Amino acid sequence: GAPGPPPPATLLATGAQALRGALAPSGKLRDVAALLSAIEASLVPLLSSFGPSMAFAAQNDARNVRKVRAAASAAAAAPDTASLQDGVDRLLSHEVASGCHKPAEKSAVLADPSAAIGLTWLSRSLRFICMWMEGVCAGGAPVDAAAATKRYREAMSAAYEASLAPYHGWLNRNIFNGCAKHAPGYASLIATLAPTADEATREALVLMDMADFATAAAPVADAVEAALARAKLVDSRRA
Repeated sequence: GAPGPPPPATLLATGAQALRGALAPSGKLRDVAALLSAIEASLVPLLSSFGPSMAFAAQNDARNVRKVRAAASAAAAAPDTASLQDGVDRLLSHEVASGCHKPAEKSAVLADPSAAIGLTWLSRSLRFICMWMEGVCAGGAPVDAAAATKRYREAMSAAYEASLAPYHGWLNRNIFNGCAKHAPGYASLIATLAPTADEATREALVLMDMADFATAAAPVADAVEAALARAKLVDSRRA
């Protein structure tokens, strides 16, 4: 038979492909299994690829995937009469009915471990990496190494402040800031994200795939946040 399409040359392309698989044509999440598979093929390996600096974040995301999967398995064994849009809504509805959370319009209190708390942090982490990649690729290739480092650091800081910092207490803020200081530089990041790409075209390829990853990731984060809001399970407390 004819050879299949070549594998994506960057981790970002692989991740974007996986994230698009989590959404139905309507823009809604397909189901819990598809969402978790997409996160395991995008967010977790991407953060892991940054080495020790992002190992803490990658481990947290993997832990939150396990929380959601365990909650989904437990819910699947229980009778569920909810008639809602999709698997994620049904799972959150099941948790609300169980009485483990304190739902509210703006300040819910979520049980931990639970699917709701796991999804809350996964959507924030996905938003962080999405905004970081958007910031790095904005404006095309930097003019020189100094400009590249400046843009890279500023993009990471801005993404953190917008997506995770509002929900982090003093300890988690300090952990993140410590990790950020040891994050790989711009050149290392480009090489890490496209290890098999041709060196002459690697930077342009990675920047293009960063933009595509952000385009794929944002609707998934939006869909998870919308599901939490529909269930009145938006927990804005600091951790």
